[in-house]
Amino acid sequence: MPMSALLRSPRERLGGYLLLPRLIDKIRLHAKGALPPEYVGNLLRPAGLTLDGRFLSFTGLDAEQFREAVLSEENDDAVLAWVERHAIPHTASEKEAWARAIAAARPTPETAEYRKKIYPELVAKVDLASINVLDMIDLDEGRIPTG
Repeated sequence: MPMSALLRSPRERLGGYLLLPRLIDKIRLHAKGALPPEYVGNLLRPAGLTLDGRFLSFTGLDAEQFREAVLSEENDDAVLAWVERHAIPHTASEKEAWARAIAAARPTPETAEYRKKIYPELVAKVDLASINVLDMIDLDEGRIPTG
C-alpha cells in the first residue's frame, strides 16, 4: 500500500494547524507497528529541523503528552480540542504565517545532497535542491506525479 494511502499530506490542516493530521496518522500507525522504519526516526523528535519538531516548537506541546493524547482521543476533532487546550495559543493569521514559512523553506546544501542519495529515482526528474520539504514528501509518497 502506498504511503499516500496511509498518511495524509503534510499540507493538510486541522484547526488551521499544518501537519497536525499527518502527525495523528503517524502516531496511530506507529502504535499499531505499521509505520515504516524510515519514518520512525523523526517521529515526534523535538529537536532539529524535522517537521515534527517544528510543530512541537510552534505549539509548545510535549511530545509524549501529545502522543498519549492522540492515542487516547477518539477522533481528529477530539485531538484538536486537546491541542487547543494545551498548545501555545495562536491566531489564525499566526498559524498561516507559520505554515507559509514551512512551505517557503528550501533545503541546505547538505540536505540537498542527502536527498539525492536517498531519492536517486527522483534526481533525474526533479531538482531536489529547489523544492520544499512539503513537495518532497508529496513527491516521495506519490501525491505529485514525476513524469
